[in-house]
Amino acid sequence: MNSSLEATPKIALVEDEPSHALLIRFNLESREKEVVHFESGDEFLHAKLYQYDLIIINVDLYDIDGLQLCTQLKDKGVSAPILFATTNPKIEEECCFDTQIQYIVKPFSIKDLVTKVEQLLEKKYLVV
Repeated sequence: MNSSLEATPKIALVEDEPSHALLIRFNLESREKEVVHFESGDEFLHAKLYQYDLIIINVDLYDIDGLQLCTQLKDKGVSAPILFATTNPKIEEECCFDTQIQYIVKPFSIKDLVTKVEQLLEKKYLVV
C-alpha cells in the first residue's frame, strides 16, 4: 500500500493492557505503520493531537468506556476511522450505523487485525 511517495499511516492505539499494546504495536509497525500508544482514554484526550489516519480503542478501558471516548472524539470533530477492540461481540449494535467505525472481538488473530486496519485505511484514503 505504501509507495515511497505516500506517507506512513499514523495510528493511535488506546490500550491499557501492556501485553496487548505491545503485540498490536509490533505487528502494525512491522507492516510500515507508525503507532502511537496511549495507556488510557484520558491520556489520549489530553494529548489533543488527533491527526491520525486510524484510531484503535480498547472498549474496556479502565478509565473511560471506549464508546464514550469515541463520542467525545466525534464531538471534537475527529474524523479518523475507529477500530474498537472488545471482548463483547454485541458491540456490533453500536457500530453498525457508521462505516468509519468497525470492531474486532478479542481474542483476535493478527491476520484479522491487519485486515481490518488495512480496510479502514483504504476507506479513509478513498474518501479523502
